[in-house]
Amino acid sequence: MFYQYFEIVGSEKPIYQVKPEAYLLYEEVPDGDLIEYEEIAYLETIENGTKLYEPLYVREGDYE
Repeated sequence: MFYQYFEIVGSEKPIYQVKPEAYLLYEEVPDGDLIEYEEIAYLETIENGTKLYEPLYVREGDYE
């Protein structure tokens, strides 16, 4: 799932160009466990010349 910039502007969540090791992409979250994870940041990617933002997740309580 990707967002466009106008969908995330104002969220105050950080935007990364390189995925931090401790954060997970949607497909990396174990099946059925998404409810235990929080969307904490975005990973900026460029697809067909358009910047898109993929949510990054971390298990609730496992971040600073």
